[in-house]
Amino acid sequence: METDDSGINDGAIDPSFWRGLTQRRVSRRQALTAGAGIASSLLLATHGSVAGASGLPNARVGTAKWWAKQKLHHDVNFANWPFYIDVLKGKHPSLDHFTATTNIKVNYQEVIQDNASFYAKIRPSLQAGQATGYDIMVMTNNNPELGYLIELGWLVPLDHSKTPNFKKYAGKLVTNPPFDPGNKYTMAWQSGWTSVGYNSSLVKHPGDSVQILFDKKYAGKVGMLSDPFELGSVGLLALGIEPAKSTESDWARAAKKLQKQKSDGIVAAYYDQSYIQHLKNGDVVVSQVYSGDIFQANLSTKYKNLVLMIPKEGLMIWTDNMIIPLHAANPLDALTCMDYFYSPVTESVVEYYNDYICPVPEAKQQLLHPTGWNKAALKALKSEIQLPTTVTADSLDVFPSPARIKASLPYYPFKNQEEITAWNNLFLPIVQGA
Repeated sequence: METDDSGINDGAIDPSFWRGLTQRRVSRRQALTAGAGIASSLLLATHGSVAGASGLPNARVGTAKWWAKQKLHHDVNFANWPFYIDVLKGKHPSLDHFTATTNIKVNYQEVIQDNASFYAKIRPSLQAGQATGYDIMVMTNNNPELGYLIELGWLVPLDHSKTPNFKKYAGKLVTNPPFDPGNKYTMAWQSGWTSVGYNSSLVKHPGDSVQILFDKKYAGKVGMLSDPFELGSVGLLALGIEPAKSTESDWARAAKKLQKQKSDGIVAAYYDQSYIQHLKNGDVVVSQVYSGDIFQANLSTKYKNLVLMIPKEGLMIWTDNMIIPLHAANPLDALTCMDYFYSPVTESVVEYYNDYICPVPEAKQQLLHPTGWNKAALKALKSEIQLPTTVTADSLDVFPSPARIKASLPYYPFKNQEEITAWNNLFLPIVQGA
């Protein structure tokens, strides 16, 4: 990862910073299989084919006429994942500033542990035509639950005439995504990559291909992720196939390649988040990785030999998205809050704490040269985190280059429950038989 060498000693960083920037992603990925049981009776139609159609519960919701009737209630209930917003002495500077400037009070709740269980929690209310209790929810694009919410008409279409910050500042990675053309229902919160990482002190000539994961030269020293979605996706990349454009016959070929990788003794183990420690220790020299883990490791001079590869086949990118559930009590307050986070000033504070892929590229300049309320907030956060803002601002893992943006690939968008089952039937046995 390309960042400035900050010279920070491990002990200089407040323990709160070592909070596991991507730890949630493991349980999030497990939702793929858990969601199959929770939503087995629901068929996910092709994205965009039926959402908002006549007969669905949101058919008359989200139109310009509907939004014109909405009023501010000065309250918003925000459901998010843990450790996913700026925190300073138990408070959230960004939310405090939002309330101070809009008089909208935010009830911020860290209640989402994974997509599947949260979906199971809100589904009965939505099925009954009732409010979930939340005005903003954050859910991931490459799990089936967000697709269910869209296709069943359980989300409020957004009025982008009321999102000036989003229109002006949203980056290319988060506008007009394939899972939600035109951002009809979603606005990105944060994103991240799954790619290949290696120990540069032990791998001298890594090349630029995911094929390194299948190289017998590193037999017994290759780490693979135990998540079937990640495993299948890299198998497809190794065949030169973009996962989003793949077919079930492609999946079978990818499973065969991954099975051979296993039988050839190349794979050391199929890991959850624990792979990063093995990569640090050197008993694994190359592995599937999450970008946030490599960023975190690089904050210590001890582990700056860990490198995130940008494979020629591409990087898999996931996005957590802000959405408004149907029957939300405060939709205009919610939309106002969502757009607030697309101000570069605001996002600079959030990103300094989060260090995921930033949805607002211009936040980088606000990290380097604050021009508003963020100046005091960043200074206060720096005294607690003890991390120079330049480390976040200069990181291509947070503010990607055009080349990285071009290399970012979406996951396969499952069209129905049968496809999810077919995928799991191919890739889960590889992991479970380890």
